[in-house]
Amino acid sequence: MSTDPDKLLSEYIDAWNAGKRPDVGTFLARAGPDERGALSDDIASFLTWAPTPAYDEATLDAIAAEPIVVEAFAAAREQAGLLPSLLSRARARAALSTRELASGLVRALGLPEGSEPKTEHYLGQMEDGRLDPAGVSRRALGGIASVLGLRLNDLENAGDLGGWQIQPAQASPAVFRAEEDAADAVREDLEVLADALSASAPEPWDEVDELFRGGA
Repeated sequence: MSTDPDKLLSEYIDAWNAGKRPDVGTFLARAGPDERGALSDDIASFLTWAPTPAYDEATLDAIAAEPIVVEAFAAAREQAGLLPSLLSRARARAALSTRELASGLVRALGLPEGSEPKTEHYLGQMEDGRLDPAGVSRRALGGIASVLGLRLNDLENAGDLGGWQIQPAQASPAVFRAEEDAADAVREDLEVLADALSASAPEPWDEVDELFRGGA
C-alpha cells in the first residue's frame, strides 16, 4: 500500500470519481507526518471543484439516511416555508411517487421525451426545500397544481411565504491555505485533471431547467 503523497492523492481522486466516498482521514493516516499537511491541502483543493461522483442507488439511499443530511433537509424545509410541506402532503394524498409526479408533469406540459429524470430531480429539490421558489416558473407551478389537484394560487402563495435563502458554506482552513498557495501547492497531476474536466462540455440548459430555475 503506497505512502507516496502524490500516489495517495491520485488514489483519492480515483476513488472519489468512482463514487466510493473515500475517507480523508484514512488517506492522511497513510502519509508520513511531515507530508500530511500538504496532502490535506491538495485534497481540499481538489474538492473545491471536484465533479459529483457517479453514486449508485444504494449509496444515494445511504447518504440520504445519514443524520447530518436529514438535519440539513429539515433546516432547508424550514427556510423554504410552506411550499415543500404543501407539495409533500398533496403528493401523498394523490398516492404518487416523485417519479410518477414527474411523469404526469411531463405529459401535462408536453415536455420532450426523456425529460422525466431531470423533472423528478427538480421536484425532489422543491419538496426538500433546496430549490428557490422564485426560480420556479408559473407554468411549472400550474402543471404541478393540475397533476396534484391543487389551485395554482395556493402554490404561488406558499412559495411567496417561504423566505428562502441559501446560507453561504464555511470554507475550512485547509481550503483557504489551498487557495492562497494554489500557484505553488497544486500538484501537476491535479492540474492535468482540472484541464481535462474543464474541457468537457457542460450539460446544456434546456426547457426543464427553464421551468424550474428560469422564473416568470
